[in-house]
Amino acid sequence: MALRQAGTPKRADPNTIQDKVLVGYQGWFTCAGDGEPIGPGHHGWLHWFNSPIPSGGRPNVDLWPDTSDYDPSELHVAPGLTTSTGDPVHLFSSRNPKTVQRHFHWMALHGVDGAFLQRFAGQCEIKPGNLGVRNLRDEIGDRVREAAEAQGRVFAIMYDVSGVAPDKIQNILEQDWAHLLREKHILDSPNYLHEKNRPVVALWGFGLNGRNHTPELVRAVAGFFRSFTPGGVYLVAGIPGHWRTSTSDADRNPEFVQVWTECFDAISPWTVGRYGNEVEADQWGQGRLKADADYLNRLAADGGPKVDYIPVVLPGGSGFNLSEGKWRMNDMRRNGGRFLWRQLYNARRAGVRTIYGAMWDEYDEGTVYMPVVSYASQLPVHSSFRFLALDVDGHDLPSDWYMRILGYAAEAFHGERTLLDTFPVKELQDYWTTRPHHEDKGDDKQADVEAVTRAFKEWEVSQRHAGAITDTPPPYSLEDTPARHPSTRTIAGDGPTRPPPVRQDMRPSSGHPYSVLAGVGAVAAPLAVGFAAHALSAGRTPSSASSPPPVKMASRPPPPTGQPSYPIPLGPPPPVSGRPFSPPVPVRHPSHDISMHNAHAQGRVPSIGHGGMGFPAPPGALPPMGFKDERRRGRSRSRSRSKSRSHSRSLLAPRMTALARTDTDTISSTSSTSTTTRIVYRLSGHRMG
Repeated sequence: MALRQAGTPKRADPNTIQDKVLVGYQGWFTCAGDGEPIGPGHHGWLHWFNSPIPSGGRPNVDLWPDTSDYDPSELHVAPGLTTSTGDPVHLFSSRNPKTVQRHFHWMALHGVDGAFLQRFAGQCEIKPGNLGVRNLRDEIGDRVREAAEAQGRVFAIMYDVSGVAPDKIQNILEQDWAHLLREKHILDSPNYLHEKNRPVVALWGFGLNGRNHTPELVRAVAGFFRSFTPGGVYLVAGIPGHWRTSTSDADRNPEFVQVWTECFDAISPWTVGRYGNEVEADQWGQGRLKADADYLNRLAADGGPKVDYIPVVLPGGSGFNLSEGKWRMNDMRRNGGRFLWRQLYNARRAGVRTIYGAMWDEYDEGTVYMPVVSYASQLPVHSSFRFLALDVDGHDLPSDWYMRILGYAAEAFHGERTLLDTFPVKELQDYWTTRPHHEDKGDDKQADVEAVTRAFKEWEVSQRHAGAITDTPPPYSLEDTPARHPSTRTIAGDGPTRPPPVRQDMRPSSGHPYSVLAGVGAVAAPLAVGFAAHALSAGRTPSSASSPPPVKMASRPPPPTGQPSYPIPLGPPPPVSGRPFSPPVPVRHPSHDISMHNAHAQGRVPSIGHGGMGFPAPPGALPPMGFKDERRRGRSRSRSRSKSRSHSRSLLAPRMTALARTDTDTISSTSSTSTTTRIVYRLSGHRMG
């Protein structure tokens, strides 16, 4: 590895999952003409549309992407849509190497450590008619590996088993993991994420209520990954949000509680759709997230297995077009980032060391972090379809606003600042003029941004001329591993529960105090910073900027040094959800038992009901592809411990069960009923939970 040099951005350390901000990466958007179709006669559009609008299709997204930063060679005309002035609108393809490089370049600029690449078990099955989509997932995997290596990010595989019959899951996963190891050589990448010298693999979607998984199946799958992979694996389980109490979205079999703690090294409860505003996020943070972390802490303290805890956070959600109107437009309001901030703050407050953001590129359900157009005036217009911009909640925001929030929070998870309860509006507005201090290295304060940009530009040049990368990317500095004080408590993993002290050599000598706009409902003035400032200086709209302005270190506000005191509410936790939700009852069509995920992934009309409550597919529709149905996932997602610990864990089983029972939350019958109704509806429909 190249020597560490001053002024270069840190390379995310692939040797540990601790103290990281990771995101999910779908990589599933395709456009007509971007490559070989996934099947004979296929129109080429995946996830942007179920089929082209002029052919009777419909869009699958509500939030419209800001594509102003993409090069013309990366964009494709969106059929049937124009701007208010009649100009065509354009979309990107996840198959384009330059585009995937750009997405990981944004991660590097914002200090996001890397991504879990989603790999859908249903698409990996070796059967007639499935080769095209399996090859597509391999193709996207190659692009992600290249981008992670070039941009100094980490990546790992996350299998999604939703939509696959239980009796097929184990065979599919065994064949596909062997394919990735022996044919794709995925673990040969220096950027594949490891923990304790073991590659990280996530299994998402097991243990959901009504999916008919058994504890024996999960144990067998986990055992395969541990025994088949040289040196073993570090397994992450993407599990139901109510895993600990076996209620709501979780399978009612209480044995699953032991499965998660005995067979996995980390758990990541799925929370998309489990709460919908800041108040509910706080209730979940106290009644579920903190209680989960406390349970795992006590389990480890009593001599049981030590299981890491990786919560899921999301910026918001909207799946109106995807669900054909069955979900509300802007159902989970972003509220200018305050919804996301509450989740990040609650996780950090509970001592969490690693966070999982859903999802970096998830435009389908509106959980995307990547750029969205700022203003409604920038949206496509169509008489039958509506779309959303970031100003839908009355906030004037640059298109990269949610990447900024995640990048700002990443500094806390890297041990460089403390997250406070108050939403840092001013700091986010000044994001590109102050720069996140995870890149404040060396004498030249502009070298950080320039180094990341140089890696991307060098890659572009290599693609134009040779079509392959022959030179190694510029050197990155490895993250410093924070020292652990022996007296600090830990949460499900090595290290302190509070972020370590901010290193004095990384702070500016002067700056403005931490400040925010008054009032939660305050609307920020137009933000002429970052993407917006660069765009305005070029005479373009705020969302069309291509790069941040030069760094001005003198304007950087010093990060707060003190740990705030948190009021701890007394008595039982508040209800998980207070909003009633009465979804329409879908009609079961006997000839079309397929999940919504499967449907819209194949360019078909999406269905509501993973178990068969759907709508007829148009003629010529492709066979099911097994996309994440439940995470939506509210869709859902899924993720063994070493054999040497199996005996001690079996002795602890009664104790673990008792702990789980004592942690059951007190929830009013009214609130519990409304929450369960809402969750079951969303789980049965799609990812939104």
